[in-house]
This record gives sequence, structure tokens and C-alpha cells, in this order.
Amino acid sequence: MTGKFGTYGDMAKKGLEIALEEINAAGGILGREVQYVIRDEAEREQVLTNIRDMVERDKVEFLVGIDSSGDSLKIAPVIEDELHVPFIVTHAATPKLTECKKRKYVFRVSMYEEPIDLAAAKLVAERYPDAKRIANIGPDYAYGYDSWKAFSTYLKKFKPDVELLEPVYPKLGTPDFGSYIDQLIAMEPDVVFSSLWGGDAATFIKQAVYKGFFKKVKVYLNAMLGATDTLKAIGSDVPKEAEVWGSGRYWFEYPPHDVYTPNKLFVEKFKKRYGEYPAYVAATSYTALYAIKHAIEKAYLLKGAWPTTEEIISALEGLTVPAPMGPVYIRPEDHQGVYEVFWGKLTLDPAYPHPVLKDLVIFGPGEVFPPPLTTVVEC
Repeated sequence: MTGKFGTYGDMAKKGLEIALEEINAAGGILGREVQYVIRDEAEREQVLTNIRDMVERDKVEFLVGIDSSGDSLKIAPVIEDELHVPFIVTHAATPKLTECKKRKYVFRVSMYEEPIDLAAAKLVAERYPDAKRIANIGPDYAYGYDSWKAFSTYLKKFKPDVELLEPVYPKLGTPDFGSYIDQLIAMEPDVVFSSLWGGDAATFIKQAVYKGFFKKVKVYLNAMLGATDTLKAIGSDVPKEAEVWGSGRYWFEYPPHDVYTPNKLFVEKFKKRYGEYPAYVAATSYTALYAIKHAIEKAYLLKGAWPTTEEIISALEGLTVPAPMGPVYIRPEDHQGVYEVFWGKLTLDPAYPHPVLKDLVIFGPGEVFPPPLTTVVEC
């Protein structure tokens, strides 16, 4: 909610509030009003204390959110072994949360990183068959390492002849990427893959434009570029010399508004209320609350009375939620939400107040989601 990455918490809160108001205006969940409590994840050392306080003191019955993959992996054992409440993750992207083992109480409605990385490998193999030298820049923690591991593993499968250059890992929150940009230019890569996110992604692109990076590189792919807060920070500094691709958990123009009403209504309501387009964490937080609603109602139909936590968990397994990002199917085997993956080209469009992604390439879940409980990342 605060600090360098506070826009993510702000967007999550806005998406959650829209769902909360919609549900309560329609009579709540089976006549019960929904209430929520928020804690700031920026207080990293307090994450576990905050989680315990919400469950034990505030008596919350569901937990929704978490931005950091590292925090999600700290929280999951506490949820499983002590607190025993459903925890629906809306952002943390590590495969280790859902794919290394099945957890009883942990669910995720947002895309995790591996399908996005696999789709990127397909994109490079199909669109850039002559690309030989592949570089990487990502944050110096689990998300950055795992993203490169997944992308490079799948790219080698599709294009065995590529040369994988030494990955570059700046610290999260790096203010000056100059030396890293020089290092990448010196490698002479054809393609640069990146998992930088938030302000780091914007800062890198702006500094890379200034240093002529995009005159030396044919293709730049960023797995987290499809976030409106990042795009606002980039502003007019859109590279013109190279093709820049972005992806993410959700893009506000997809599914197209003329064919998929849930996304159209969500974007219109969000834009009218907040004066901006929703980032993906707004859509996934909105989806999490509706997943809870649909699961309770599904379990109620089977039982004829308010369901227990165990019955709600059973109802979440195999549930399909009509979310802004398209129908999200929650796999019973691993509790992972499954939906389409996109990659689009970074473009300036005068119809929007910030750069956008256009010419989307869409990958169906069957193309890019590994089978449940499997991952190329080391568990």
C-alpha cells in the first residue's frame, strides 16, 4: 500500500472495493454483507504478524492478496498448519506456490509466471527464427531467477541452437541501471528477456532509451510490462528502434469489450470511478472476491445451508469465475487459476493517456500452462 511499489496495493484495493460494492448492493453473499480489513504488505517484517492478527483478532474468514512471491511462500505454511482459512493469491507469481505441491487452503486466481514465460519462448521461436543470442535482465530474487529459468528452458526446447548469455540481476529498487545497460549492450544480444516490474521496469526502459540500448537490440520482451502504472511511468519514452513486447496477468483491452461483457463493464466502472484504466492486480483482486462469492453459493446449493470452510474449499476446486480477464478455471489438482495468456507490442496511441499494448498474440491455456503440479523451476 506504500513505498516504491505502493501503486500495486492501491490498484488491488480499488478492484476489491468495486467487487465489494457490487456484491453488497445486490444483497451480499446469501444475504450477508461483505466487510474487509486491509494491512500494508510493505511492512515486510510484519507480514506474518499482520496475517495472524487479521484471522485471530479481526476474525476474517478469507485472505486475499499478496504481492511478493517470497511473502506468499512464508505465509502459505502458516495458513496450512495454523490458521486454516482460504487464502486466495492475486499477484505473487512463483510456480512454487501452487506447482511444487498441492496446498489445501491456498488458491491463486492470477496467472503465475511460467505460462507467460513459455508463451514468450514460443513468440521468439516463431516470430524471430534468426535470433541467436539471448540475454536476460531481471530482479535479484526468486521471481527474476525463476522467470529466466522458465523462459530459457522452453526457448532451448523450441530453438536448441540459441546461445543463452549470462543473466543480469540488479537489486529490486535499483535507481540507476546504467552499468547494467552497458553490460547488456556489450553482450550484443539479438533478444533481451526481462522480468523487471513496476517502477524498475519503467526506469530501465527510460534509461535504456537515453543510452541508445534499443538501437543495438532487435527485440525486448518484458513479462510484466502489461501494467498501467508501469506504462504511465514510461510516458512518451517508448522505444522506436526495436520491437518491445509486454505481458502480464491481465490487459484491460482483452478480452475485447465488444465480445466479452464482464471485461467491458469492469473497465468502464473502474475508469468512471477512478479516472484511470485498471492494472492487472485490480482485476485479479476483483476476481478473488467473486470467486469466494460463487464458491459459497455453489456449496450452499449442494447443502441447503451456509457451508463450512471445508465445503467452500471443495466448491472452489473446479470453479469457473467470469472474470475481467476472461473465464478463470480453478484447477482442482493444484488450485491454480487458468486462463488465456497474451503478449502485445508497446505502442503510443493518442486515444490513451499512456503507452498501451497492441497487436496482441493470444495463447490458449492448453498451449502454455504446464500440467498441474509440474514446473521447470526447482522446488
